[in-house]
Amino acid sequence: MNAPEPTLSAIRGAVPTALLLLGLAVAPAWAQAPENALNADDGTGAVKVCAPVAMPRWRSMIPAPKTWTFLDCMGFSGEMGASHFQLGCLFANVTPHAQKYAWGPVVAIEKAALAQPQPPLPNCGW
Repeated sequence: MNAPEPTLSAIRGAVPTALLLLGLAVAPAWAQAPENALNADDGTGAVKVCAPVAMPRWRSMIPAPKTWTFLDCMGFSGEMGASHFQLGCLFANVTPHAQKYAWGPVVAIEKAALAQPQPPLPNCGW
């Protein structure tokens, strides 16, 4: 008996789940002083990423403008109906075999989140 082929919708549903689990498995990041942050500009190839998360149902990611702060990402995530958010960075100009992304911890959208941003390490300007 042959196993049924996975449908495109099943594959699309599995990808966000896998990304969420990967994000939860990454060690938590600690806040980084702004003067130690990488610049999120064209020269570094770094891109800020804002990820609204509605655990455990869905997750999304958008490239964030350079001017966005963690408050912008948290507000955007709340507007999208998410219960949590995550700050990330994508890097284009890294040494061979270096990690090309970084994620901060998944943070609940609540007043306690206002106390301190949770940027990824290395940070790309969050």
